[in-house]
Amino acid sequence: MSKKNIAIVTTGGTIAAHHPNQTHLGDYVVEQSAHDLIAAVPGLTDLATLTLHEVSHIDSRNMSFAIQHRLIQTVQQLVDQDTVDGVVITHGTDTLEETALLLHWCIKSPKPVVVTGAMRPASALSADGPLNLYHAVLTACTEAAQGLGTLVLMNDQLFSARFVQKTHTSMPDAFGAPAAGALGLVSQGRVYIHHAPRPAFGKACALQLPATPHLPRVDLIYDYVDAPLALYQAAVDTGAQALVIAAVGNGSLSPSARAGALYAAEKGVLCVRASRIPNGPVAPSEQDKRYHTLPAYQFSALAARSLCALALAQSADRQQIHHYLQHY
Repeated sequence: MSKKNIAIVTTGGTIAAHHPNQTHLGDYVVEQSAHDLIAAVPGLTDLATLTLHEVSHIDSRNMSFAIQHRLIQTVQQLVDQDTVDGVVITHGTDTLEETALLLHWCIKSPKPVVVTGAMRPASALSADGPLNLYHAVLTACTEAAQGLGTLVLMNDQLFSARFVQKTHTSMPDAFGAPAAGALGLVSQGRVYIHHAPRPAFGKACALQLPATPHLPRVDLIYDYVDAPLALYQAAVDTGAQALVIAAVGNGSLSPSARAGALYAAEKGVLCVRASRIPNGPVAPSEQDKRYHTLPAYQFSALAARSLCALALAQSADRQQIHHYLQHY
């Protein structure tokens, strides 16, 4: 059987980082090229015929929508080619979940798109990047990965980009999907897919990549005891087009959050009621009628911010955004 043609798109991140001390896992420099990454993984070129494409070379804490926009355009151009069977993206883990979610909605193709990275720099003892990259390419070559949207491969586990979250600051097992669990795993050279993601994505999703690399400003406000109303007023008064409140519990709004939501509504600014808790939905409640908020349903606060920004970029109204929160 002929080998698959897999495009590897690099953006930088810990997977491409180096530190002169092998036991030092921080304060590294992103310096490895795409060719360096491939050379560090024995047997990778036996899996597939690879082409290399560099979009950026940054620590992902420096990620911007301009770079994400260029990345999504690059990936769409690649999957549109008959000669490309799948795409693997290397990305820093700090903002990986945000980039992967945008890819999940904006890439309009059933071909596998797999995002991976590393929690330890390439120079570290027991670096996790090489095996993550090997497993990501293996997944992109697998027929079962077709039509699942964007996948995230970290530490042998496969997650849907719709639900993946970084759940630990430093461990190799740093990613999870508290709301949905893993889609599958890679073990002993085999890819196992347990179930498919249900919310709409790709061609079944109305969200599109904007023509220009700019998104409307959507601010995320973390609620807490005695949080000041001034946070909400400042966000609205300085140009936020929507607010996402990471509220306590099941999206319960504190006194300042309630006042802030009303202030936003008076100024015509959309307000989404999410939760600061990493797991569990925020269901509709009487609060939404009283304070003119939309519930986040199964969206984390961070994911709800991304959805609102993309939706507002294509002039979606309140009703449409409510629909997206329910079904995407």
